[in-house]
Amino acid sequence: MNGFTYNGTHSSTYNIIMKSANRQLLPANADIFIEIPGRHGSHHIPGKLQDRTITLDCQYVKTTLALLRSNARSVAAWLYTNDRASLVFDDEPGKTYTGKYTGSIDLENAFVKGAFTLTFRCEPFAEGAEVTTNFAGDTATITNSGTAEAEPYFLATFTAAASEWKVTLGTDYIRVVDTFTAGDTLEITTETGAVLINSARAMDKLDWQNSRVFTLPVGTASLTITPTGKCSVVMKHTPKFL
Repeated sequence: MNGFTYNGTHSSTYNIIMKSANRQLLPANADIFIEIPGRHGSHHIPGKLQDRTITLDCQYVKTTLALLRSNARSVAAWLYTNDRASLVFDDEPGKTYTGKYTGSIDLENAFVKGAFTLTFRCEPFAEGAEVTTNFAGDTATITNSGTAEAEPYFLATFTAAASEWKVTLGTDYIRVVDTFTAGDTLEITTETGAVLINSARAMDKLDWQNSRVFTLPVGTASLTITPTGKCSVVMKHTPKFL
């Protein structure tokens, strides 16, 4: 019988085991279909994935009503969070969902009957462990082991003066124009679009007319840095799984 860890605490702490789980193979998407009078079919407007709903059938073991009384508030505090929290299943190690408990449960009734259901509303993707890659000779080959595209983070530390910095993936690139000197740092977070130079926001330095903020495709990809020989670069990404 498997369990799960929510918000850093394993279900076994409260004598709870997971009998079964309904984990969607693919979350619903937010596509829009507009039917136009006088026309066959519909007009399709693509959308992104919606939140994922995870429903768990659970059971209490070796529990008495007296134990319920002493643990009920602890269980309620465990399940209640202001924001989404991490959700990890014993049978799926290395993958973390981020969700919030959205259901309600009569703890006394559940303890007497021994079975109950928990429902979590989670972000569409499960995430793996963060991967760090160091560029060598201004190039790097990245392997995205997830099943969905991932957003990279770049940290460049300049070792010589440069008038720009550019990272290229295929035909897409991100270019920042500035008067860089040795010791300067440049951070780019593609998930949010943030650009920081020496830890200060520098969105005006982004060549937004020509840059295209890219994501890492599933599988292997090659990235290059120009101008060459001007900086050392560390890239991080978190694999995502449907």
